[in-house]
Amino acid sequence: MENKKKRIVIALGGNALGNTLPEQMKAVKITAKAIVDLIEEGCEVIVAHGNGPQVGMINNAMAALSREDENQPNTPLSVCVAMSQAYIGYDLQNA
Repeated sequence: MENKKKRIVIALGGNALGNTLPEQMKAVKITAKAIVDLIEEGCEVIVAHGNGPQVGMINNAMAALSREDENQPNTPLSVCVAMSQAYIGYDLQNA
């Protein structure tokens, strides 16, 4: 019988990642350590995350930019979501 890796799904809430960039950097360092420990134990790890606070920060910043520069159109929420997913993944990868 073949040994299957234990599969673990980790769901990180957006609020668990913090409400500012410095808070997120601190949170992902702790989170990444726990993920690495599971992987080193031979587990297959799947990570999913929320991004509500992060999307809000990006959306507010992009809206402020569009108010300051009439040539800068407002950024669609879908693009703000993609931006937040990218930087959460980037921070986790670097941690």
